[in-house]
Amino acid sequence: MKLIGILLFSLLVHICVAQKDTVKCPPEGKGASDLAKRVNTLKNRDVTNGTANPAITPETILAGGPEDTGAFKTSDYATISGYVLEAEDAGPESCNCFSNDSSKQNIHIYLGQSVASWKDSIFVIQITPKFRKLHPEINADGLIGQKITVTGRMMYNFESKKFALKACKTCRTTDRKTAWEICPVTDLKVYPKTPKK
Repeated sequence: MKLIGILLFSLLVHICVAQKDTVKCPPEGKGASDLAKRVNTLKNRDVTNGTANPAITPETILAGGPEDTGAFKTSDYATISGYVLEAEDAGPESCNCFSNDSSKQNIHIYLGQSVASWKDSIFVIQITPKFRKLHPEINADGLIGQKITVTGRMMYNFESKKFALKACKTCRTTDRKTAWEICPVTDLKVYPKTPKK
């Protein structure tokens, strides 16, 4: 009888977890603050095409001082080329209501101007579930080392300031130059690998 009770409890827990992931996540996700909700709303924007601002280049993204929150507009589109140094599934985040479903999670891509780029010349782009749904062939691991051209909308990720060299010079967790990101990605071109001679 005790075993049946344990099995029923386990089944109910699995059902509850499954139901939690089927509930529609609002655009603001489950942000703990108004600022987090605003960032989540930007992350969860629709994947719509727009005209890239030619003034936004890797140099202009990486330039500027620590408080460069006004450097770009969140309505700006940018088209940038570079090399994927790292690509990772972001996992459960407040923007996806902490979903454990990988199809509802973002992919973070660390883009550099060469395969030898260091964190002082790296910025992040985010591939969101809406783009992944349109392009199921996207594989984070398969992008590492590839040259890509990406188009998307600019977003200042206040939650990532602690990872940005420009915003936090004393942080030990920095992995990028700036908290400005391209998110959501609206177009992605992957170039064929150049054969080694």
